[in-house]
Amino acid sequence: MQTGAADRAADDGMVVVSGIEQRRISDLVIRYAAAAVIVWSGLLGLSLWWNIAQQKANTFDLARNTAISAFTKDLAYRRWASGHGGVYVEPSEKTPPSPWMSHLPDRDVMTNDGRMLTLMNPAYMLREMMADYGDDYGIKGRIVGIVTLNPNNEADSWEAEAIRQFSAGAISEKLELADLGGKPYLRLIRPFMMEESCQKCHGHLGFPNGSVRGAVGVSVPMEPFLAVQNQSIRVQAISHGAFWLVGLLGIALIGRRSVRRLTEQAVADEENRLAAHVFSNALEATIITDPKGRILRVNPMFTELTGYGEDEVLGRNPRVIRSNHHDAEFYAEIWQSIYRDGRWQGEIWNRRKDGQVFVAWESIVAVHDDAGAIRYFIGIFRDITEQVEAQRHILRLAHYDVLTDLPNRVLFQDRLERAVVHALRHDRLAALLFLDLDGFKKVNDTMGHRAGDDLLKEVANRLRTCVRMTDTIARLGGDEFTVILDEISSAGDAAVVADKILASLQAPITIDGREVFIGTSIGISLFPENGTTGDVLLKHADTAMYQAKAAGKGCFNFYSAEMTKRQEHRLDLEIALRQAVEEGQFLVYYQPKKSTSANRVCGFEALVRWQHPRLGLIPPMDFIPLAEEMHLVDRIDLFVMRQACRKGRIWREEGHDITIAVNLSGVNFSADDLPGQVAKVLEETGFPAEYLELEITESFVIDLAVDKREVLQRLRALGVRLSIDDFGTGYSSLSYLKRLPVNTLKIDRSFVRDIARDSRDMMLVSSIIGIAHSLGLKVVAEGIEDTDQLGILVSLECDEIQGYLIAKPMPADMAGVFLDGASADNVTTPI
Repeated sequence: MQTGAADRAADDGMVVVSGIEQRRISDLVIRYAAAAVIVWSGLLGLSLWWNIAQQKANTFDLARNTAISAFTKDLAYRRWASGHGGVYVEPSEKTPPSPWMSHLPDRDVMTNDGRMLTLMNPAYMLREMMADYGDDYGIKGRIVGIVTLNPNNEADSWEAEAIRQFSAGAISEKLELADLGGKPYLRLIRPFMMEESCQKCHGHLGFPNGSVRGAVGVSVPMEPFLAVQNQSIRVQAISHGAFWLVGLLGIALIGRRSVRRLTEQAVADEENRLAAHVFSNALEATIITDPKGRILRVNPMFTELTGYGEDEVLGRNPRVIRSNHHDAEFYAEIWQSIYRDGRWQGEIWNRRKDGQVFVAWESIVAVHDDAGAIRYFIGIFRDITEQVEAQRHILRLAHYDVLTDLPNRVLFQDRLERAVVHALRHDRLAALLFLDLDGFKKVNDTMGHRAGDDLLKEVANRLRTCVRMTDTIARLGGDEFTVILDEISSAGDAAVVADKILASLQAPITIDGREVFIGTSIGISLFPENGTTGDVLLKHADTAMYQAKAAGKGCFNFYSAEMTKRQEHRLDLEIALRQAVEEGQFLVYYQPKKSTSANRVCGFEALVRWQHPRLGLIPPMDFIPLAEEMHLVDRIDLFVMRQACRKGRIWREEGHDITIAVNLSGVNFSADDLPGQVAKVLEETGFPAEYLELEITESFVIDLAVDKREVLQRLRALGVRLSIDDFGTGYSSLSYLKRLPVNTLKIDRSFVRDIARDSRDMMLVSSIIGIAHSLGLKVVAEGIEDTDQLGILVSLECDEIQGYLIAKPMPADMAGVFLDGASADNVTTPI
């Protein structure tokens, strides 16, 4: 209706002409107002500039006058002091005899009463006075020269240039604004002439009377002057700004009255034109109908979106674009909302002229007249098909794994809870299979991540062939998959599926033309036997999977309550072990070693025990593997080494010639600072390095990388001995014996146990001893439990023996008693 009124006004010609005239008046008023603002702003700006310039000039003159005043005082004092020849004072720490006047015969005089006086010349006195003056008032003054008696009076570059200009007669005064110590100063310098009164102290420098001897300079701090200047400038700026604002306000009030009516008319006209432009150029399709639903007008975007021209739809019902995607109830709800609330908004499916269906976001509004009756219906809609598709895609990304197109963890949790509810409602069984691939990391690391992705895709495809359409396969992340088996009859059904999966994944997979072999370990939990919620079933299936891994991989395992107990026990043990390391809950036991040639105790092997506050004494085999997994074994080893070395030093100081052997875990060699830690322990305990023997296992020595073997060399350089423990149990290689800096081979108890009954064991032990001796290595046999074993080892010339026949591992106090008794008897077990 507004557009129609504007069109009629344009046809009459009166409103348009009046509007043009009013705009001409408005433009004229604006031009005059702008000119007035420019003139007013220019006048006030010029006034402000002139006042600021005057203030700055006044500030400079005031600072200069202050400098001249200070200079005059300085010069007057110098003339008075030089005219009186200086002052004699008693020498003190503050007024020592001046080395710069040592050439004067009367620098130092003796009074009649025997007191010593020294001459303070005027320059010195004035320098001291100006220093105090500068500290008190900030004004600094000094006398300077190019040729000086005192180096403190040497001129800087600016002062030296001024003196040269004074001597040439070019100037008689020099001023400069300078930065001194990070603060602004006004520097004033004037020439200082040589006079007769100055010759006494400075005559030997060769300056005749009347010549420029140097200069006197004064530095006045500008901060107080600048503070006053800035305050004045601020006042000027504020006052001028206030006058400028008052002027602008007056100009604005005058101009406002002149353009008010024209502005109101222009706004009304602009609104009419804007409504017409908005309807024609709107980016959303717009349709206007009468109360009976006959189309009165459509905009160009309606034609572009639907394909119908305005002449094709005028007078027709909007049902022309209905898609029949919705039922009659849907449209009834739309009109109910329009008649009740006056509007409706929502998503609707429409159809284009060519038959293509699209999704639209539509708003329908009822327009009422002054009496409240409906005059028009206005519908506005836009195509949101791409947005709907994008939302569907995003929704799929949120619930499906991008790589394998399997349900991800989010959708898996939802499916698992639904499976639990369904099984509970229908009193059926359900199973959850938790899969972790065996060997995936090796493929991923050696062939690259792209090959790993291809492998995961193939695994997903093979898993689909092993389950029913109603079952759910999901990828939780990495190489972990799950399978939800809904409505199974027994646990055997889950076992059948697990077998199919194992067989499918054991077959070779071709990646980039290469065959790779992987497998999987599967944990199975059953509903309701192993849990009645999804979280519990997942937790128990995960536990069962780890048990399958521990059982050798490539198999499946059903969950049992005992698994949780073992897991909880392990978790409790981990927590207790961390606390034990922090609190030092460990004991060191000592098992003696005996020399077969000297028939005496020659050393001890230090063995760790865990004194648990609740479980009591825990042997190493129950916690050392766990400590290695938790990366705590290095701290335990250092604890044992420190305690053993400290006790070994005491025993050696008591006269016992013994060595101490300490076991080192292979984990320690991953730390480059191990030699430094050993050296620190030796330094702290005072135990001699040559009597410390570090035992490492044969299997670890073989696997030790070449770049890590230098750690052994660094340990050997400390002076400690290195021993290979459990020799013969690994893949023994004679070549590494000559390359590694070891001193001792320790024969494992498995060879010693049957040495008296099995000739093959005796031949192996004999060979090991012979080879070791040929390489200059000492041999220790452990696990000696009877005299037959002892006799054979003595006959084979084994160097040292260790076992229950000698003594069991014992605490430190019992080991000390044992050592004293062995020393007293000089024998523990007859050889």
